[in-house]
Amino acid sequence: MTGTLALEGAVPLRISAGAGAGYVLVSDGDGNASWVPPATVPDVSDTGALNVRSSTYGAVGDGVADDAPAIQAALTAALNAGGGWVVVPPGTYRLATLPLRIYRNTRLTLLPGATFVRGAPNTILVNGDANQAYGGYTGHGNIVIEGGIWDLQATVISTNSCGMSIGHARNVTVRDLIIKDVPSFHGIEINSTFTARFERVQFTGFRDTTADHSRGFSEALQIDLAKGEAYFGPFGPYDNAVCQDIAIRDCYFGPSGTPGTTAWPRGIGSHSATIGTWHSDIRITGCMFDALLQYAVDAYNYNHLTVADNQIRGCGAGVWVRVVNSTDANDTMDVNGNQTSASQQINDITVTGNEITGGGSYNDAITLQGEATGRIVGASIADNIVDGTSGGQNGIRLLYVEQYTVGDNTVRGTANTGISQQNIVGGVVEANRIYSTGGSGISCDTGTGIQLEGNAVRDAGVNGIHVLSGSDIQIVDNYIKSASRATDLVGYGIRCSSSTDGLLIT
Repeated sequence: MTGTLALEGAVPLRISAGAGAGYVLVSDGDGNASWVPPATVPDVSDTGALNVRSSTYGAVGDGVADDAPAIQAALTAALNAGGGWVVVPPGTYRLATLPLRIYRNTRLTLLPGATFVRGAPNTILVNGDANQAYGGYTGHGNIVIEGGIWDLQATVISTNSCGMSIGHARNVTVRDLIIKDVPSFHGIEINSTFTARFERVQFTGFRDTTADHSRGFSEALQIDLAKGEAYFGPFGPYDNAVCQDIAIRDCYFGPSGTPGTTAWPRGIGSHSATIGTWHSDIRITGCMFDALLQYAVDAYNYNHLTVADNQIRGCGAGVWVRVVNSTDANDTMDVNGNQTSASQQINDITVTGNEITGGGSYNDAITLQGEATGRIVGASIADNIVDGTSGGQNGIRLLYVEQYTVGDNTVRGTANTGISQQNIVGGVVEANRIYSTGGSGISCDTGTGIQLEGNAVRDAGVNGIHVLSGSDIQIVDNYIKSASRATDLVGYGIRCSSSTDGLLIT
């Protein structure tokens, strides 16, 4: 099949069947062409799409000229038309007049072979103008951003920047693109947005360009709230609007291989909060986290979170779910600016079907961390595989968690305890398989109403099961073999302290 892509302007794009291989040929009309899988080429036939290489806009795509004004002209034309489709043909587009601004009802497509190269010390793309005042979720939304390579050149232009920043929006999709070599900030910041989808995005390469190397906590994909200019710089208002209904699926987080860069410190997460608000309905599924320096996921102050079916390989830590840190004075202020000096409860956390292998020494493989002033209520940690930690880290760790289940997990080769619990209420730990831990197989410290049932613990370094204080603890139908593997006659199959009340072992 052969067809013409009906783009606005003088430079057509053409596709044609490719040598019987099922590929299509993408050409910009200037002799630049490449064969690509047809599924990666959007069908823009008869759409009247705005071609940034047309004579109307005049982008060159040679990697030398500043193509940002031409691309911005096409984005602005879409705004003036009430919406539109802006298409970027193959080529290398140096962007030295930044940021680009995308507006409501716009689809921006970089075709295969198109690369954006950051040529100035600023974020590449934001949704809207610096002086806009759209609060809540009333800003520029109904946006699709797809395709291409977005190269921030962290080793060339060291100023802290994001790849793109989206805020005060509704209905945003980012898909099928690569964001690489980001200096200090984030590949994408999604802020104050209701309904966003991130699909098949690759986040590769990071460089901490701050003078004091203080950005070791940067997330590739940050989920944030409109708390202040220091938290979201492109525009206000700063009304503490949070993110809701965010789906992240089939994405990759890791190194780019560019000399002078590393893998990301953190994959997905947040590091700011306001009391009385929560990010909610966050779903992270089917992603790959590769050799990250700290966490794959740091879910800070999230309600209704699902982290499912991800692969986490060789990262400093795995999944960290955290209530608001009560010692952080910025995060413990409420929406009116009053200091509460306390955390707050979060609810409904699911961590299931993840494979966490080769864990590092930064933190535990899976951590649910509540506080006395802000517990985690309602959690399920199920069907995960944890294979190895180092530096004294646990496999699964729960602190100040209530009404939870930890079941059907496989935990092996951890440097410390396989499943560790402290200050917990109403928990069921059942049908887990725990092998060769450096510490105990399962520990339960200061628990109330805890059931440990049907677990298999083999070759625990210290105790098979260790109960330290608490009340109403049931230890039922567990299989324990070869406890005290690390040092003979130091550990026990089951060890319970004398301060435990209401203890059943059967």
